[in-house]
Amino acid sequence: MQTHAKRMAARERLTAARHQLDLTQAVLELHRRAAARQQRKISRTDSRLRQWRSEQRLLPADFSSEWIEAMDAQRIVRERSLREETALTAAYEVIAAAHRLALGAAHREVHPVPERGTVIAPANPIAHAVNYTAAYASSHDGHEAQHPASLSADRVEFILGQWQKVPYARILLDASCTYTVALPGSYIELRPVDEPAPTEGDVLHAALGAYGVPSYPMWECGITYRVIPLDIAATGEDVHTGPRMFVKSDEGADRPVDAHDEPWTITLHDADGDLIDTLYSGSHVPGGIAEESADCAKFVASWIRDNAHVHLPRI
Repeated sequence: MQTHAKRMAARERLTAARHQLDLTQAVLELHRRAAARQQRKISRTDSRLRQWRSEQRLLPADFSSEWIEAMDAQRIVRERSLREETALTAAYEVIAAAHRLALGAAHREVHPVPERGTVIAPANPIAHAVNYTAAYASSHDGHEAQHPASLSADRVEFILGQWQKVPYARILLDASCTYTVALPGSYIELRPVDEPAPTEGDVLHAALGAYGVPSYPMWECGITYRVIPLDIAATGEDVHTGPRMFVKSDEGADRPVDAHDEPWTITLHDADGDLIDTLYSGSHVPGGIAEESADCAKFVASWIRDNAHVHLPRI
């Protein structure tokens, strides 16, 4: 009875993990489409601006200037919207990767990977990692090749799904979670890339990247931060020796994505690391780390643009 109860609980966790991933991917796709729409609008605005500027001498100066100024203002608004959607998209991509790993763990709990040997992979195989490397080998001509780029879990599932339709192909799964598509005289190997699960700080880092703002991990006295130099071109030791921002959630920035239970806060520090001010305290909504991180990134980019020069040494 206890074994049956554990099995049922594991299946419920698998169902919940699959639902969470599906939901995240659906939201991710919405933001991807929104970003694409904004990009198309910007392209149309740029086309109209080129036309107006080329015809500027053919029209009354005041009329032409007003139209160009209006379209320039419109472009700025659309560029801002694009950045916001890009930040959300980047954040949700990290969250989807975290849920992908959670689904892989839940899938292994229900369908354990054998300790030894190989088995035929179950129907509708679930990739157990975020990224994979791929290799191909043939005994017919002795040809071996490495695929030049890593493959996402979605792409691996698509590839395996296509081979499942081929009668002469066997899909094997071994203890390292490597998939092998065994064909007559050849094989394709899809090996998982061993990488840590994304953290809450990774979500924030991705959102900041949409604004061209770097961030770096930092640990001090048991507290973890993301450090953002006010000079966004800083590298190496300059990141930690110049004026900078510390971003954390409660006392951490490296917990699992689902453990993010406090809003992001941003404090401003001088070149010696002394606290100057608290700049930002976000609002926390359970499960809303993508929106929180995108809003935090938007604030950081705006604040650095408008205020960083006051705190940076003049050259």
